[in-house]
Amino acid sequence: LLKVCRLKVFNGVNLASYDTRQGKQPDGEERLAQRLRAERAVRGLSQEELAFLAGVHRTYVGSVERAERNVSIDNIEQFACALGMDISDLLKPV
Repeated sequence: LLKVCRLKVFNGVNLASYDTRQGKQPDGEERLAQRLRAERAVRGLSQEELAFLAGVHRTYVGSVERAERNVSIDNIEQFACALGMDISDLLKPV
């Protein structure tokens, strides 16, 4: 029987409440999420409309905007085309 435990305290620091991203730049997923939401809003598109234009499911757009997905380069390209922008622009900070 193998029992796996999650480390909760390290050198007196409660890791359950420690935010490793605090004060750091957003990672790629977060930058994409923020930019996608901002660009969609500027164009007045709903998540459903963007999903239709990009050829993905509407719930996928929401999960990408919440940075819950590891998005493939192909899907980033589909979003960029749907928004009429260059793929590199979707990864720039907002």
